[in-house]
Amino acid sequence: MLGQHPELYGLPETNFFVADTVGGLFQCFAGLGDRHRLHGLVRTLAQLHDGEQTEAAAERAWQWLRERLDMTTHALAWHVVSQIGPRQMVEKSPSNCAEAAYLARLYRIFPTARFLHLSRHPRSTSKSLYQVRQEQRARRGRNRMPVDGRRMEENWLKVHGHIVRFTEQLPVGQSLHLQGELLLANPDHYLPQIAEWLDIRMDAEAIEAMKHPEASLFATIGPDNARGGNNRKYLEDPRLRTGPPPKVNLSDPLEWMTDGSRFGPATVALARRLGYL
Repeated sequence: MLGQHPELYGLPETNFFVADTVGGLFQCFAGLGDRHRLHGLVRTLAQLHDGEQTEAAAERAWQWLRERLDMTTHALAWHVVSQIGPRQMVEKSPSNCAEAAYLARLYRIFPTARFLHLSRHPRSTSKSLYQVRQEQRARRGRNRMPVDGRRMEENWLKVHGHIVRFTEQLPVGQSLHLQGELLLANPDHYLPQIAEWLDIRMDAEAIEAMKHPEASLFATIGPDNARGGNNRKYLEDPRLRTGPPPKVNLSDPLEWMTDGSRFGPATVALARRLGYL
């Protein structure tokens, strides 16, 4: 949504900040199940270098990266910035918040960046992630192996804990927290507020453009050698889906857990800090 604003350029998931060098990125995602995490970066380079995301353009992007394994991710990120002209870059890889060190690296590279902390209720997040893990195991023929349901909660707590500890050290105004549920319930109310915070256009045309994520250059499945780069459900159906927040709470038993367990006290405390009940 943000990337469709006329003054912004929305990237797919580039995962710039998980390593210090391009070679480090290749090492982090060396496994067969992880190589797709480079697809967003490859598609970005193909689009910026060649103006298209064909298989040939993507292969040239792969080769461009392989020839620059010693290139720092600092230089790589600023190379991308240099290619998008006057527009500001929007980077939203989930990996940014996976470790505190990744956020620290991001901040070193872009010390004047604005940080939008978009949250989702831990129940909705954990249930969705649990379903994704089950689907992944089924595709890989491992559906007889149970998914550890408690890890979903632990992931939510870890990620949002990293973000809160990071943003509370930033100067006032450099970060903004917003519940994703509220944004989807009333984008016409919240998108102008985000635009005002970013000091970009707030007119009706600009706000309307933000409500069409399907118009992104990266809103479709990519070529065979770089098919991913964004959440798969988004790639398969990139339209904005608005609606009222789901009726969930922090106190009921977790429906994906067979032992009737509930959220732990640390999760409840952080969720309440973020405005959830």
